[in-house]
Amino acid sequence: MRRLSVLISVVLFVALSALALVTTRTAAQEATPAGTPTAASAVIPLAPSFTAVIELSPGVTAEVFASAPSERAPDQTVYLARFVFQPDAEIFPHRHPGTVVLGVTSGSLGWTLVEGTAHVVRGAAAGATGPAEDLSEPGTEVILEPGDAIYYEDDVVHTARGAGDEETVVFGTLVLTSGEDLLMPTDMDMSATPAS
Repeated sequence: MRRLSVLISVVLFVALSALALVTTRTAAQEATPAGTPTAASAVIPLAPSFTAVIELSPGVTAEVFASAPSERAPDQTVYLARFVFQPDAEIFPHRHPGTVVLGVTSGSLGWTLVEGTAHVVRGAAAGATGPAEDLSEPGTEVILEPGDAIYYEDDVVHTARGAGDEETVVFGTLVLTSGEDLLMPTDMDMSATPAS
């Protein structure tokens, strides 16, 4: 049953990613809102502007294309997002409040586990459903190439980076706890952050 759920999630992810690729607007990539958060304060807010590209850290951006409440998972919201990593750009350790499925559409993504267990499916975009590579050793990095997917739950803390010589584009389907920020930094020294 779990394999069927994973297969359905991967197929849904690929279909939604293809739809998002068709509808992506170049202008949205070039518009970065004023007051872009810094790495020390970056979270994707509960109600992001769906036309804005948010800089999460230098060279790492996120854009939420759509969200909808889930009738099957009470108190959960389903999001479709795109993350772009410039070469060697890295995001700080963070977690998400729910289930995340990510698929690489171009470039190479270095994804490092800090805590928890994640699952990699090589060739997911081509219909592969396994075998899944289970990651549970902290510090383990995997390099995900176009067509590869990774999925994990809210117990996972991780970092990610652009691991190649070109821009890396990742689409994500996230089923997250309603009312919480979509991305939450962990283990960060906030003492240098000015009080609001």
